[in-house]
Amino acid sequence: MLLIAITIVLLLACFAGLFWRLASRFDERQCTPEWLDSFSVKSYAPMERLLDKSDLAFLASQPGYSPEIGKRLMSERRKIFRAYLRLLVHDFNQLIRIGKLMVVYSNQDQQEFARSLFRQQVTFYAQVCALQLQAALYPVGWTSLGWITVGWTKVDARGLLAALGAMRTQVQQLASRPGPALGQWA
Repeated sequence: MLLIAITIVLLLACFAGLFWRLASRFDERQCTPEWLDSFSVKSYAPMERLLDKSDLAFLASQPGYSPEIGKRLMSERRKIFRAYLRLLVHDFNQLIRIGKLMVVYSNQDQQEFARSLFRQQVTFYAQVCALQLQAALYPVGWTSLGWITVGWTKVDARGLLAALGAMRTQVQQLASRPGPALGQWA
């Protein structure tokens, strides 16, 4: 029983450390209305296809293919996927930061919006952790971690992209409300 309790405490400490590390990735100089207006989730569309094995299957059917070529392709794609993931976390943090600044400078009580930001932040970071785990285990094709059945057949970033889009929409809607909130945080 003690071993289980220690394991749970260590996992919670790791998650808290990872949460803090993820949450601290933003650039204050970019927290501007112009950045918000120019931001688009569409720039992350390639993430949905990067780790798709259909490209590898096509490549394997070509003359001159060797397994080393496939391994190198998927290794490079995993690196690109992780780079996209870092940028996605950075942009999400920018949106969170802008949302928090707007809550602080708003003339109206934004308590519910602030709670929503926190809930979305926790959910998003949990999804990032799960996606990083999936990407790490993807090369070996694991679908089970012993006591946890993960059940994925591919790394799927659509949930994160949807969360990022929802956060952008929510912050944009708050920014479009009349009042000094948008102008004061810039």
